[in-house]
Amino acid sequence: MQSTLDAASAFLLKHPSGDFARGDLVLAPVLPWLALLGLLLAAAAVVWVAVRGLRGTTRRDRVVLGGLRLAVFLLVGLCLLRPTLVLSRAIAQRNVLAIVYDDSRSMTVADQDGGTRLAAVQAAFGDSTTLLRDLAERFVVRGFRAGTATDPVASAQALTGTGSRSDLGAALATAREALADQPLAGIVLVSDGAQNGFGDLDEELGRLAARGIPVHTVGVGSAPFARDVGVDALQLPDEVLLGSEAPGALLLRTRGVAGRRVVITAEVGARLASIDTVLVPTDRDLLEVPLRLPATEPGTVPVTVTVQEVDGEATTLNNRTAGVLRVRAGPEKILYVEGEPRPELPFLRRAVARDSALQVVALIRSADGKYLRLGVDDSLELRDGFPVDRATLFRYRGVVLGSVEAGFFSGDQLRMLQAFVTERGGGLLALGGRDALGEGGYAGTPVGEALPLELDPQVAGNGDAAGATRLRVRPNAERGDAGFTDLGREGVSPWDSLPELTVVNAVGAPRAGAEVLLEGVAGGRSVPVLVSQRYGRGHTALFLPQDSWRWQMAADLPPDDRTHVAFWTRLLRAVVDGVPDQVALDAAPGLVAPGEPLQVRMRVADSTWRPRDDALVTVRVSPPDAPSFDLPLQGDLGAAGEFTATLTPTGLGPWRLEGEAIVGTDTLHAATLALVSADVQDPGSMERDDRTLAQIAARTGGRVYDIDALDRLPDEAALTTSGITARAATDLWDAPLVFLLFLLLLGADWFYRRMKGLA
Repeated sequence: MQSTLDAASAFLLKHPSGDFARGDLVLAPVLPWLALLGLLLAAAAVVWVAVRGLRGTTRRDRVVLGGLRLAVFLLVGLCLLRPTLVLSRAIAQRNVLAIVYDDSRSMTVADQDGGTRLAAVQAAFGDSTTLLRDLAERFVVRGFRAGTATDPVASAQALTGTGSRSDLGAALATAREALADQPLAGIVLVSDGAQNGFGDLDEELGRLAARGIPVHTVGVGSAPFARDVGVDALQLPDEVLLGSEAPGALLLRTRGVAGRRVVITAEVGARLASIDTVLVPTDRDLLEVPLRLPATEPGTVPVTVTVQEVDGEATTLNNRTAGVLRVRAGPEKILYVEGEPRPELPFLRRAVARDSALQVVALIRSADGKYLRLGVDDSLELRDGFPVDRATLFRYRGVVLGSVEAGFFSGDQLRMLQAFVTERGGGLLALGGRDALGEGGYAGTPVGEALPLELDPQVAGNGDAAGATRLRVRPNAERGDAGFTDLGREGVSPWDSLPELTVVNAVGAPRAGAEVLLEGVAGGRSVPVLVSQRYGRGHTALFLPQDSWRWQMAADLPPDDRTHVAFWTRLLRAVVDGVPDQVALDAAPGLVAPGEPLQVRMRVADSTWRPRDDALVTVRVSPPDAPSFDLPLQGDLGAAGEFTATLTPTGLGPWRLEGEAIVGTDTLHAATLALVSADVQDPGSMERDDRTLAQIAARTGGRVYDIDALDRLPDEAALTTSGITARAATDLWDAPLVFLLFLLLLGADWFYRRMKGLA
């Protein structure tokens, strides 16, 4: 459609339609404006006199004939105004034109007139083609290959289609930076548009638009596929605790397989983690498949997910994807604060005693000013009771508040608990009890504001305000049995067979953004029992019952029932899930192909978790097949306390990165692994993405082409304001459209007079 419009515009107005958007339309009248206005008024007078003297005509005849003749004079006046299109054109051989070729695996898909996309690109942009000769007559042509990394390439014949990703943002940035000291007239991006890299495409398009560098996109391939099942993305958590099940998700894009079943296999390290069969729905083509991946070994572990081939697929190149799972060994310290001895704490500690990744440190008030400490590392820990400074409290990754009133804490300690969540990023869990929540006076305090349920200030100091309500716990009907309440895989009792629990607290509705995970049923009404929410950098949760130990002691449960153990293990792991370290080192993506860049980022905070831009940081890189070396990092101006660098590993195997940060008198360490593999797939949809290609061209002032229709590319690429240019003016008064309008108006006048018997 666009090519037809351009052809019509070029014939009628001497220029394709796109030229008018790029150029400036100006008027250069051959006579002064007052003279032209006088001639127009005189012409109008002549027309009025001429039509008024026509005999045998009606008023309507005179209006029609007068209007047609006046339009002829107006058209003459328009020609005398001399409309002119002024275009900025690149001076031949004085500018560089960059051609960025997509060289990822998706270019080997055979959907381009029976051949591969790569073959079509080489046929169009080969050394001896007319297109490349025409471009070389106007520009100094520079080629770039965009695949695993972006590097110069002599010609399209050197493309191999082996790149692991299509990072269009990074490819455009590399080409722009490589030619920063040369007059760059524009960039031609030859791709299927299947963007799946880590570069910021929007940010790069903004830079190119600001410099006036147009990007012309050349689309290759077909869209959509007739039949295909492809991995669109693999979503994995940044980090999980050893022994957990990492919650992940696989996004599948399907075409032509609605109602069929596909088999999905997941491997973690060298172990088969799961085999799932999924029914493809008929009402959508993007399907999210949840994954539960066991974290059975510490460190950085590769994850591979494969979708079994479906008969008649357009390609199987997108049926497999990979990522990495970073597993923390622990133990993670959780501070449990209890205002009185009660059964909940000892049963909880026994439930997680065998979990080496969790360490519950208990502080129990035995009398005024006296405390029982359990699970401490030494005799000094919590010697004086609850911490009074941020540095001491922030050493823990989670805090559990039992039946302890708000008056137990000072105002500074309550604010410090809130900061523990919002600034340190810790997890806070509040339990029900006679001195907890609203009954404990937390309504209106910083801790009360952080909890995911609203508290009633009217019940403060009255532990029996709500009465003792017995209820049966079950998963939220809308959410289902998922997340850390998924007990089905633990071999435990069903929810409806567990004993009822007791609630003694009055609470309000969940806050906006809070999620009800478990609910209780009492008297036919539903009560939120376990509620969680994100809060600041961390998260808070509330478990309302005061006697979950009944799940361990009920006589009608099997002696080896593990419901209580499974529940508290999962819940306390959720409390510390995602809580950051004081120093964190990350290399993204964790799994790359040789030559693919890694973004290394180190985040540094002091003991009170305030970012430190003045930290002295170093990262020691240990390749698998070469001596270690230091990687210099630079401060990130956009993020306080963060330092970044780019590392491009080449050798296959694990690359170990060890970071050191000196903060004041403290020396802190962090480490991570990046895995380099030759088997990294090109993830994401492999269909031609016309939307992305059009967006790139529109944002930068370029044009969109098809690989089979590039005749106008050399001429239109020369119309640019970037580089070394000259402005050229083209008169439009003699365009064929003007001549056709003259014929149309004069013919209409003659035909009307003939029809009325006036000619």
